[in-house]
Amino acid sequence: MKAIVLHEWGGPLSLEIAPDPSPGQGEVVLRVGACAPDQFDVTIRAGRAGGNLPLILGHEIAGEIVELGSGVEGWNIGDRTIVHAYLTCGRCRFCQIGRVTLCREFKGYLGVHENGGYAEYVRVPSRNLCHIPEGVGYAEATTIVSPVATPLKAIKTRAKIKPGESVVIVGACGGVGIHAVQIAKVFGAQVIAVDIEDEKLDLARKLGADHIVNAEREHFADTVEEITAGKGANAVLELVGTEATLPKSFACLATAGTLIIVGFQPGAVFATDPTRFVTDEIAVIGSRYVNYAELAEAADWVGAGRVKPVISQTYPLAEAEDALADLAANRIMGRAPIVLDT
Repeated sequence: MKAIVLHEWGGPLSLEIAPDPSPGQGEVVLRVGACAPDQFDVTIRAGRAGGNLPLILGHEIAGEIVELGSGVEGWNIGDRTIVHAYLTCGRCRFCQIGRVTLCREFKGYLGVHENGGYAEYVRVPSRNLCHIPEGVGYAEATTIVSPVATPLKAIKTRAKIKPGESVVIVGACGGVGIHAVQIAKVFGAQVIAVDIEDEKLDLARKLGADHIVNAEREHFADTVEEITAGKGANAVLELVGTEATLPKSFACLATAGTLIIVGFQPGAVFATDPTRFVTDEIAVIGSRYVNYAELAEAADWVGAGRVKPVISQTYPLAEAEDALADLAANRIMGRAPIVLDT
């Protein structure tokens, strides 16, 4: 098969002929229709996420089952699926209660610790599969895997947004954020989108943001205070997670507000006076990806048209290097998948 292979951390991507994968017990092989790069791929390539070399990157995968391993039930050759990217044990106490992202025997990620989807074929565990809704193409389906699923869980389950509440989305114009804007609006929130590029913020407004804030020109916590008439926001969805954004996100919160940290920079320090935790009963929580049922719910949202996948462009497999370069340079709006099958 054709595949994009990384041989050294930080090195070039190489288009090569690699062995076709074969499914083991409980596994399937997919013919990849599309695989969307994201910022995590930039981190992986640089060697900051561990993993094994040589490596085929890619974890936001959509494709068609072409081979079934022994013991696979409930799936058929020809089924169109997306793939949950976490390699979990299925046995530990967290897996057993549906919190697979907290797996105690976590084996890593597809596209990091096992070969991923920058290739014509990929081998994946069958328990990681989720049906692609009828009428949704492979490129659009890649957005379900994280850009839709991740904020849907954060907004619904962690923030527990109710109609009329205000939500600040910091990093609202990234691949996850631009879908978070739409999801928060479906929940009836007043959406305040924070980012640093006017063109992308204009798209956020078109997709449902009630207010847009350019954080390069404004102290966004002060602007949020003005927008909310001094009350602050009921929830802040933090998708950037730097030492510059975290204190401002915290300052945006209303009494009994919740800061949900989804994106972060490892090593960033978030220091604050603990007084507000008590006097205003502020909550700061994390939200780590989704379980299998939450992934299926995100697929249903896209299939029903409740959220629109934002695809700015696509790349052929041979141009994976360009895809990652454009992503790293912040030239991508939403997602820009590598497409192998139209």
